[in-house]
Amino acid sequence: MADQDLYRNKLRNRACAVIVSDEYILLAKHNSPTREEPIWMPPGGGIQFGEPAKEALIREVKEETGLIVEPIRLIWIHEFLEDPYHAIEFYFECSIAGGALKLGEDPEHTSENQILLDLKFIPFKETGSISLYPSFLKESCKNNGKLPENILHVITSPQV
Repeated sequence: MADQDLYRNKLRNRACAVIVSDEYILLAKHNSPTREEPIWMPPGGGIQFGEPAKEALIREVKEETGLIVEPIRLIWIHEFLEDPYHAIEFYFECSIAGGALKLGEDPEHTSENQILLDLKFIPFKETGSISLYPSFLKESCKNNGKLPENILHVITSPQV
């Protein structure tokens, strides 16, 4: 499990990239501070104070994947509320504009405490058998990667 003190009892804003290519989605495997077991999720990370979400998205994806992305549009706003964690995540549909796919590092963590474990394009048909988060991505993958037409607001909370 990742160093929890970095994320506990703080509101975190995150920008994440949904990169779909043919029948595949790009996912990163993480040691998440919110789960006992590793999870797969789109690449992305924290938005720094004063940094526009799209710029954070481009920076975070480059750090984690080596890819340069072009944000196309915002598709999901996800509020994650599981005490003591609280995050507001902006999921953008993105295209690849350059770079080379390689597992990167999270600069918030030391080299011996990295949370990134793996990175790959996973076929939609295989996403049902992995720990894919957030859950609304599972629905999109079941529908061959069909993304919402309009921005959707989703709340993940034990109270909802």
